[in-house]
Amino acid sequence: MDSIITVNNISFFYKNLQALKDISFLVNPGDFVALMGVNGAGKSTLLNILHGTLSPCQGEVYFNDKYISRKNPYASIGFSAQRLVADWFLTAWDNVFMGCILAGISHREAKIMTESALNRVGLIDKADCQLDTLSGGQQQRIQIARSIVHGPQLYILDEPTTGLDAQYAENLFSFLETERRRGKTIIVSSHDLYLLEKYCTKLIYLENGKLNYFGDLNNFLDKNTPVLRYHIHLKEKYRPNDDISASYFIRTPAAGKDLNCIEIELKKGCSLSAALAEIAQKNDIQNIKNLAENGLRSFFTSGTEE
Repeated sequence: MDSIITVNNISFFYKNLQALKDISFLVNPGDFVALMGVNGAGKSTLLNILHGTLSPCQGEVYFNDKYISRKNPYASIGFSAQRLVADWFLTAWDNVFMGCILAGISHREAKIMTESALNRVGLIDKADCQLDTLSGGQQQRIQIARSIVHGPQLYILDEPTTGLDAQYAENLFSFLETERRRGKTIIVSSHDLYLLEKYCTKLIYLENGKLNYFGDLNNFLDKNTPVLRYHIHLKEKYRPNDDISASYFIRTPAAGKDLNCIEIELKKGCSLSAALAEIAQKNDIQNIKNLAENGLRSFFTSGTEE
């Protein structure tokens, strides 16, 4: 498969501070890539280089012109910065509409696409409002709408869920997953570990400006997270035929114990969130004891992540 992005030994300096050092990786069409690392690891710098806002001090970034237009990259890339980038003198509609104009889309099509994007982020009723009259979360949703409005081949999103309610954050990642299934490519940084683990297929992990890991997300979880057990109290008694699962092993209650309580052990590479979702389809969960996340949260809260 031809890669959509080839990053070849890039480095970047802010005066005497080296933010990135010898970073190399390939991103293929249809990849959903999580970009992670502690604050100051170089995540935003890398995304700004991929978007073209910054140029690497050393190395090169190659875009496959089969997917990314050389004539007008804005037509092929949707970018949402970590900090709000908007025209405060324009309405919400005009800010999103501008994303289409930069992509070279006709005014007639742009109107249809702008309405669709505003509906997607739940702000069509705020179309005529000035940005400074909107809440911080609403402003973030306008920025997201502008980055997705033209249906780009490549989404580069830096902390897009900051300030968003859980519902809108989930809706955004669900939409991105739909785009991935259509062959689009997503690179996203976020501190929402649950959503990254649920939707992403690959992981870029930066540490002190260096590439610590690039590859399959499940392989990373398999190698770097422990096997953990959890006590779960169910609304109804445990039924033995509930024990077939792709994400966990289930332990039957011991004799004399509460038959509504079970113990599960997560299978390698599987997350607690996936196991709980699977259990909840069969039996209501009342509470969980000794809860400890097995997955990205486990890794990034065990002394590696702030």
